[in-house]
Amino acid sequence: MTLAELPLNKPAKISALPKDEAIAAQLIEQGFTLRSHVSLAHKAPFNGPMAFRLHNTKISIQRTIAEQIGVNF
Repeated sequence: MTLAELPLNKPAKISALPKDEAIAAQLIEQGFTLRSHVSLAHKAPFNGPMAFRLHNTKISIQRTIAEQIGVNF
């Protein structure tokens, strides 16, 4: 399952980051690290960005990036 498929407010752990090292490095700087707890806070309409709760804050990323981040429960 990916972050883009995560149901609203369902907690999960990040299990995989994108293969593109530049994107993965940016995500790590924002706190999207392996085994971090994350949940979906909001989905923008029309395939817009998605907001996630991560480390007691909300962080928004593009849906195409969220599709590259693996999660498990």
